Amino acid sequence: MSLYRKNIPIASEVCDLCANHCKITTAQVDQEKVAYGFLCGREYEGDRYVDNNRSGFDLQGSRGKVFSFKKRQGIDNGLTIGLPASLHIYEDLPFWQYFFNELSIRTTTSLKFRDAVKIGKKISGTEFCSPMAALYGHVNYLMDQVDYVFLPFYLEKKTERKDSRRQFCYYTQFSPSLIYTAVKPENRKKLLMPLENYLYSSFYDKVQLYQVLKEILPGRHGFFAVSAAYDTASEFKNRFRQDLKTLYQENAIPDEFHVVLLGRPYTVLSSSMNKKIPEIFNTQGVKTFFQDMLTDAQKDVQPIDTLLDEVHWNYAAKILEAACVTAQRKGAYPVFITSFKCTPDAFVMEYFKQIMESYGKPYLILQLDDHDSSVGYETRIEAAIRSFKNHYEANITGREMVNAPALLPSREKRVGHRTLLIPNWDSISLRFIVAAFQKEGIDARLLEENETTIQKSLRYNTGQCIPLNIIAQEAIDYVKSNDLDPANTVLWNLNSSMACNLALFPHHIKTIFRKHGKGMEKIGVFAGEISFMDLSIKLPVNVYFGYMFGGLIRKIGCKIRPYEKIKGETDRVIEQNIHLLVDAFLGNRSKASALDAAITNFEQIDKINHSMNRPKVAVFGDLYVRDNEIMNQNLIHFIEENGGEVVVTPFSSYVKMVEKPYLQKWFREKLYFNVLSYKTLIAAVKQLEKTYLKYFDRIRTEPEPEYDDPPQKILSEYGMRVENTGESIENVLKIFYTRKHYPDIALYVQTSPAFCCPSLVTEAMAKEIERKTGVPIVSITYDGTGGMKNDSIIPYLKYPRSGFRKKEERASMFGSFA
Repeated sequence: MSLYRKNIPIASEVCDLCANHCKITTAQVDQEKVAYGFLCGREYEGDRYVDNNRSGFDLQGSRGKVFSFKKRQGIDNGLTIGLPASLHIYEDLPFWQYFFNELSIRTTTSLKFRDAVKIGKKISGTEFCSPMAALYGHVNYLMDQVDYVFLPFYLEKKTERKDSRRQFCYYTQFSPSLIYTAVKPENRKKLLMPLENYLYSSFYDKVQLYQVLKEILPGRHGFFAVSAAYDTASEFKNRFRQDLKTLYQENAIPDEFHVVLLGRPYTVLSSSMNKKIPEIFNTQGVKTFFQDMLTDAQKDVQPIDTLLDEVHWNYAAKILEAACVTAQRKGAYPVFITSFKCTPDAFVMEYFKQIMESYGKPYLILQLDDHDSSVGYETRIEAAIRSFKNHYEANITGREMVNAPALLPSREKRVGHRTLLIPNWDSISLRFIVAAFQKEGIDARLLEENETTIQKSLRYNTGQCIPLNIIAQEAIDYVKSNDLDPANTVLWNLNSSMACNLALFPHHIKTIFRKHGKGMEKIGVFAGEISFMDLSIKLPVNVYFGYMFGGLIRKIGCKIRPYEKIKGETDRVIEQNIHLLVDAFLGNRSKASALDAAITNFEQIDKINHSMNRPKVAVFGDLYVRDNEIMNQNLIHFIEENGGEVVVTPFSSYVKMVEKPYLQKWFREKLYFNVLSYKTLIAAVKQLEKTYLKYFDRIRTEPEPEYDDPPQKILSEYGMRVENTGESIENVLKIFYTRKHYPDIALYVQTSPAFCCPSLVTEAMAKEIERKTGVPIVSITYDGTGGMKNDSIIPYLKYPRSGFRKKEERASMFGSFA
């Protein structure tokens, strides 16, 4: 009874008796020490591992034997390379260990490190998914133990599927850059960052490795030695892949059911990430296998062939293929293991469910959180095992796949004479562009956005980037409120080949229409180019000037509004000028005369005399948010009301800014039509642009900016490559050129929607950007739930910094990181 009065010390320790490395909790009560948390069930006083695997198959142990090889003797160069057991590198650890062993280079891994997520989250300072946070922790763990850390770029796997892409997720593509900007500048030379998975040939991969090794071991390994080691390691990889499939064939006994674990290898197979889920099944007497052990033929995945063409992610496609195979295999039951905040898996889960339900197969989905405990998963696993057993013992044979609309292709190939709905991310430029559509005889309509629609859209969100849900909801609401025929209506969406969520927007929006039903499933979705060239060859020139005029009108408004004498006058004139220019884009008057009148209107606004300018604030970020005053809660006016002056960049300037990297990207991807059409467009607008700029120059005080610095030089400052694409490189280029053209910038504001991977990449680099530019960054995430998101800017406007203030160093446990 007196126990509650006692002080009972609680401590934690790690058991090293087996590969589980259980994190146990101990309590000291008087002279007795008790402990709990042993996965194998041993007593604390015992010093022997208790094997409670009742399934007869050890997944991790068997895989370890397959990956084992004889180490070379006589490694004496005194140099050690660290291999982080995390993210994309995890799956290829045996390959890289074998490769470096062939060259007699010593390696060590972070496989046994248990606290990677906890430490990684503190280092990154950003709300990444657990696997990405863990990479920070693994690199930090290795930094002080090795001479170099091997951190290759993995961008994309080559595939034999025509017109399909197999990209690594956005975080993975930028992970070396994220680590590079996080470590102290003096430690960056310890990072080895070759490009090893892209559309280039294996010869390029070998050259990259040779160049890296030549730097750290000059004169030690010639190119042919590196090439031979790479080829030998590739043969080893092919052998162990086949051996894994043989393991499955030998151990998946026909007269008992088993579980196939689906997911990303760095989540499912890593003992520090998977919450011991394979072991929980084993203690219940159920064998577990991983998806790469399945044997399959093309006919096994044929039912989802069209879906696989839509999916552009490497691991996502593998998960769906394995799901389809497992669904058809008697005795095999899928358990999909994923991590919270993994936006690619948020898409995959929806399609995974559709596949399993189409085959009538029970399944289990486990989303892992950031906590160490496996408590909570055990109950769900026990329930799933009962479900699997009942289904198996009922001797239900695999049925043919029933119709699953979400798995079918959903893109329209043409618009025809149907009504075309345009998402509204820029209420100025897009009004001009819609007018240009109407001039060409296309019944284009600009969607209407409001806070209510945004909040309604979230009911469809299961972790995807929220503009997807907003666009879908706005299309549904527009069709209803305007009494349109859904079957005669098409929603336009951007066709993208980047690694973020954008590429799956068209397919998933169609899925939302089907879920909503009530006729809305008939709305078509067309994925097109942002120039709209695929709708009419007459459109791109007008579209370009629509973006240019809209951007420059917004820019002039930001220059005048803070100093207007009559509050609201600038906004009134902007609205008046929009009507003038819409009339021009409709073809009712010349653009030159409309511009002349619009600039005259701006010139007539009375301004106050001010002796000192306000602090300049550059706004950048996500395309859907940065110029969307509904989504960003009227950010520009908010900054002005709190004493700032906003610097915006017209979308036409963005196009010039990213011209070189994207032309190179399209050429590498053999998208020659994109290259040709872009160059044709620029040639067509060049002279006209000069003519129109003369009108804007009547009121602009700065010259038209040049964007001629080498992109590789700018990007390399942040550990990026020109092969990287997406918003993150655009943000870096925007920051560089804004600082170059406006040296007095006082603050950067990054605008982001919730669940946006590119935005988080830039946010994680904020400290390095501030270190280089001397300008602080505020990142604002708009999640659609309301609230005053912009308030975080106020302190920076009230107390602007004149220069970079050095931050305090992090705790010594993160000594390698800044």
